[in-house]
Amino acid sequence: MKKTIPLVILVILVVALAGCAKKEAPKYAKPSETIQEATTVSEQQLELLKKVTHASVWTFTKNWDEDAEDDGLAVYIDLKDANDETVKFKGVSLPVEIEIYTQEFKDFKSVKGRLVYKGTATITSWKDGNPFLSGGIRIPFEDIKTTEADPEWGIIYVKVHLPDGRIIEAKQDFGVRIKPK
Repeated sequence: MKKTIPLVILVILVVALAGCAKKEAPKYAKPSETIQEATTVSEQQLELLKKVTHASVWTFTKNWDEDAEDDGLAVYIDLKDANDETVKFKGVSLPVEIEIYTQEFKDFKSVKGRLVYKGTATITSWKDGNPFLSGGIRIPFEDIKTTEADPEWGIIYVKVHLPDGRIIEAKQDFGVRIKPK
């Protein structure tokens, strides 16, 4: 025990004297003359939207009230870049034109028949194009003007107006139910 007391005193002295050592002044960075101005969120989003090269559209029937029947269509528009990746924009309102036609077949190819719906909507985020994130555009069945003679399936065309003036078009010509069951 007698040997540990001088050792403890020595450790305390070393620690105390280490704090008295001369400290170097902190080094500061010097700003350069060329400073890039900060971009706003909107500017960043507009730049991001310039990467859009094409779009895809998915349409599902959906129930959005308390009853058991489907109420209409949910339209999901996904803007994509050259690598076929979703462009993850937000906070920018993009006008969308939507047209729905009956589906006919000529020479075993799906072609658009009669126009049964024409309308406009707005998307404000990439999440509007993702059916797993509850986005989408709603079109009630009562707004789709079909007749008894029309087929139950149709074709949907969308046009998304980008801030730089480009119009990106997409269509879904398979599996678009245009009448309630």
